[in-house]
Amino acid sequence: MKARSLLLVPLLGVVAVLSACAGPMPKADPSEAWIGLQEEPSGVLMAEDLDGKRLNDGRYFEVKPGAHTLELELIVEGNGDDGQVNCETGINYSQFKAGEHYKLVESSLGEEYRVKLEDSQGHQIGHSKDFTCMPG
Repeated sequence: MKARSLLLVPLLGVVAVLSACAGPMPKADPSEAWIGLQEEPSGVLMAEDLDGKRLNDGRYFEVKPGAHTLELELIVEGNGDDGQVNCETGINYSQFKAGEHYKLVESSLGEEYRVKLEDSQGHQIGHSKDFTCMPG
């Protein structure tokens, strides 16, 4: 891959983040489950794919009841000379319920990143696969 192409990757990530923040959050459909995202201050967590299909808005997932695979991207800004890191992971969960609100919560310990799935009472009901990360 050419150096010029590699420079476009972080730029496209920033554009995606900014465009997702451009409009108000839509209202949750009561016939579907809503999954919000919560990241740490050093990162940006985005919804990427739902069941293998690309999403138009990376701020949330909205799914029909049942089993789904949620794919996420985490963009972490480096400290000092360290650059940006782009990471991907996924979560499989089989019991999404209509009208329920869930939350994907990102946490990190050093360079080890995790995402847990919480129900509306804050109970952990799932967790991410291992992250795959590469310099951005």
